Amino acid sequence: MSLSPVPAALADDAGRPRFGTYEGGFSALSFDGLGGDFKPSRARRFVRQKRWHYTLVTTPQVLVLSAVVDLGYTANAFCCAVDLPERRVLADESFLSLPGPWAKVGDRPNDGLDARFRTPGATLGAKATGGQCEIDVEVSKLRARADHPFSWHGQLVTEAAPPAITVVAPTEHAGVNVTQKSGALLCRGTLEAGGGRYSLDGGVGGMDYTQGFLARKTTWRWAFAQGRLPDGTPFGLNLVEGFNEAEADANENAAFVGQGLHPLARARFEFDKDRYLSPWRVSTEDGAVQLTFTPIHVHHELRDYKVIRSKFVQVVGLFEGTVRVDGRALTLTSLAGVTEDQDVLW
Repeated sequence: MSLSPVPAALADDAGRPRFGTYEGGFSALSFDGLGGDFKPSRARRFVRQKRWHYTLVTTPQVLVLSAVVDLGYTANAFCCAVDLPERRVLADESFLSLPGPWAKVGDRPNDGLDARFRTPGATLGAKATGGQCEIDVEVSKLRARADHPFSWHGQLVTEAAPPAITVVAPTEHAGVNVTQKSGALLCRGTLEAGGGRYSLDGGVGGMDYTQGFLARKTTWRWAFAQGRLPDGTPFGLNLVEGFNEAEADANENAAFVGQGLHPLARARFEFDKDRYLSPWRVSTEDGAVQLTFTPIHVHHELRDYKVIRSKFVQVVGLFEGTVRVDGRALTLTSLAGVTEDQDVLW
């Protein structure tokens, strides 16, 4: 299945969103060209506009991730690292802040990307330019919940990589959401966590840039994994259920293999909400994806402010199974990644 290249602008000449699934990413994302019911008011921008940038990198030794989330009226960030052979949590940190210059995700998903979060004792940032994305995360020992500081400095190479997949999807009350996923990106850098130092050179990573006007109540299940096939080929996987599915042509599920992008069918998740550390099953409706996910660690953020409530659970673990693309059955063995169960009222 081939995808059309991402359009030059989100809206057509009549102000209608260009709903669909595309290859590549927007150079800059603007909702200003939307018209009619889709045109966002100032109030809608404040209440419903959400943006985030998420990064995941894995090597045979370690998985590390970070995210900056700008909700308009508040912001949060988190980072986590797990030693994979030892199945040991090295760090798991989470922060809240007011939005503004110290907590922001910009309008450029690719070159010019600027996602940053600052709070006393911690900084998380991602900046992209010249075919690579720089990741800089620092959490001081005084701020960390663990007994050790957390430091991640590295790069994800976006040139000579598989194209990103971008989805423009409708949400309730004439809302529009845009998601860009990239995967199988070559990585380098260093991680200091849990009292140890890890090289990220030769690692494989992926990123999620999302911005849009989301439903008051939003739920989804997500799987995101990065690593290498048994023959050493860089590989990435993105699967979601319950999000960006309101339009038949909108489907962000994809495998990134070498330098190729391969769209996948709708995904299905089976798991025990009372026991997130029990095995998960992840598949697609056409049977092309058949995976078992074995959890190692659960990162969770449970908040209830009455008007705003959030149940956010992200599970770090290992995928096993097969993914069929272009008539080939790819075998995944101990592919590191995450699953997620999100249920939020915002």
